[in-house]
Amino acid sequence: MGDTTLVNLATVGSDELQAMSVAAFTSGLESMSGDAIARFRRMRRLSANHRQALEKYLVAHPEKRPGQSGAAAPDVEEKTGVKPVRPKESGLVMEFLLRIIAWWEGMDTDDVARAKGIARRKKKKKKKKVPAVPAPKPQAIAKPAVAAAVPDEVPEPPPLGRIDIIQKLWGDGFSLPGGSEFAIKLVRPLTLEKGALYLDLAPGLGGAMRAVSKAFGVTIKGLEADAELAAAGHELSERASVAATAPIIARPDGFAADDFQPHGQYAAIFMREALFAVEDRDTMFAFIAEALRDNGSLMFTDFVLAKDEPDNDAMIVWENAEAAAVFPWTEAQYREALETQHYKIDRIDDLTAEYLPLVHAGWRHFHDCLQNAKLPPETVAMLMREGNAWLARSRALETGMLRLLRVHALHQPAGTRTQESAGDGHGADAELADAPQ
Repeated sequence: MGDTTLVNLATVGSDELQAMSVAAFTSGLESMSGDAIARFRRMRRLSANHRQALEKYLVAHPEKRPGQSGAAAPDVEEKTGVKPVRPKESGLVMEFLLRIIAWWEGMDTDDVARAKGIARRKKKKKKKKVPAVPAPKPQAIAKPAVAAAVPDEVPEPPPLGRIDIIQKLWGDGFSLPGGSEFAIKLVRPLTLEKGALYLDLAPGLGGAMRAVSKAFGVTIKGLEADAELAAAGHELSERASVAATAPIIARPDGFAADDFQPHGQYAAIFMREALFAVEDRDTMFAFIAEALRDNGSLMFTDFVLAKDEPDNDAMIVWENAEAAAVFPWTEAQYREALETQHYKIDRIDDLTAEYLPLVHAGWRHFHDCLQNAKLPPETVAMLMREGNAWLARSRALETGMLRLLRVHALHQPAGTRTQESAGDGHGADAELADAPQ
């Protein structure tokens, strides 16, 4: 098939779509209507190049924007006598929801509204105040009127807080993508021992920590820098009756040496998607090294740069979208820092291809829930902030300039390091198959 051969984009497989040239992709758009393009865009995850090609195509062919087919409605009415249904005007909350859908789909808000048959909310003109006319004085005492029955008002749903939004995205008790299954897969390269000490330095709401604790029958202590997440996470552990085996303690002022006691006793220490926001990682690795026993494991996942100086707009957007400052490293920087502090790297696995669908699945589920949701403006504003950060992360990962890596390193006392080469991550799928029942 040549690059200019007409293809049916709606029927091509995901792998074929990813490998398709921009020319063939643009050629396939020619045979699609505006509404078909909108459906295709909602259902398929496009690469950065395909997304840019689609935007350029829609600019050059505005008649292909979703909802433009409705321009023929007057002719249809004249020929059939059927009056087209007038789209409903959006309310204030719907306006916020349209914005959410628009940035998630990468579309213009007006295009989303047309595709869904919703008229954008118009700003009402202020009416001039007219002086009130005083009511005439009653001539006689009137009998009291019987009060009309007032129907019971349906109470508005309570606003969703930050913790509620996070759990609706990633599942009950979770604050990161993947749920229990992914959390257990991450630690399967380790041999977890009952009775040994384990520490999680970024448990969030604790869902992953509780899943691992239950699956392997171990006790894991969590130290969480976000006080709100820590409080909610520990309450969830108490509700699940696992506060003794999966406690979460708030550390809003940062970690101290005492948090890593007893020194030299921990079998493994975990962190998920948190180190990229830690500026002084050398001190963090030193604290962890003192806490680990000989050959104890440090296992973490983190957003890692593909090269030293990424020259991509998506990376700039990502750094600005994060709630706090970020200091991403490359894989080479992690290798050097760990080896300097007497860690032997056992394996480094690139999990980007597995991670991205988990992010998309969480937002797709929540996107579907929003279609009929009634949310107050303050909740939607909070959702927008959370969503912008994850959308920026996704797009940075899609460019290949940012990767999600899993690192497993063993701490060895000074002078006992070997010259063995680090694991390359091959065979990870075979290990992941050995799931505890």
